[in-house]
Amino acid sequence: MRIAVRGARLVAMAVALGWLGYTLASWFLAWNPADAGAYYSAAQRLLAGLPLYPATNPEAHEVYRYAPWFAVLWIPLTVFPEAVVAHVWSLCMLAASAFAAWPVLRRGTPASITLGALLFAFLAETAMFGNVHPLVVALLVWTIRGRTAPVWIGVATSLKLVPILFVLPWAGRGEWWKVVIAVGSAVLLSAPILLFNLAGYVTSPGTGLLSLYAVSPVLWLVVAAASAAFALVLSLRRSTWAWLAVALLIFLGPPRVTTSYLSFILVAVVVMLEERRLLRASHAD
Repeated sequence: MRIAVRGARLVAMAVALGWLGYTLASWFLAWNPADAGAYYSAAQRLLAGLPLYPATNPEAHEVYRYAPWFAVLWIPLTVFPEAVVAHVWSLCMLAASAFAAWPVLRRGTPASITLGALLFAFLAETAMFGNVHPLVVALLVWTIRGRTAPVWIGVATSLKLVPILFVLPWAGRGEWWKVVIAVGSAVLLSAPILLFNLAGYVTSPGTGLLSLYAVSPVLWLVVAAASAAFALVLSLRRSTWAWLAVALLIFLGPPRVTTSYLSFILVAVVVMLEERRLLRASHAD
């Protein structure tokens, strides 16, 4: 039995590492940092006085859904050629993918290597398009255990919205100051969007991509509601598993997701490992 379990672990690890290797090997063949082009174009529109949120096909890479501050940060980059900026940014997102997965990979166990390699591959696929997602995940992975975590949750929320769900475990434990700071930071960073014409803002999930919404809106709603209830119950029970439940809710809840949304599991794992370490230390004392 022990041999079978060990064999299964090795096979799972080999598959995950193989997929990561394949992703990285094919990365430059399919490299298309079109999402970075959307950020660059948003900055150009700000400079030209054009609508920051024009009506766009929800499936197009050109869609800009983020808070205005992110477009403002890209304004200095518009002095350089778009192709150069987009490709350099995409490489930075590949580095961010590795940075996000490293705290799990470095543990060196078969489980951590398997999980880290698989989620690293999902992030690398997103980095291929120059999407900011790997940076958001890396930011949370490396700050979620610190005192400034609520602020960074707010920053991440202003870009991807769903990270705000990570306040649920804090709320369940009565750590309301963290909830208030996270929500307040998100509102503060996102509020300037009201200064812009939002008539063309893209809210449609389009095909939904990998969301159950693409299969059946009713099925999606049922699963999303059940996932939310599960995360809420675990949060109220102050279970350390609430972090993982929230990470799964982030994947199952939105009507439009890609495999990269699973990478928020990295954030949950980092917190859970830290909480278990602290619990063992308290018992040792």
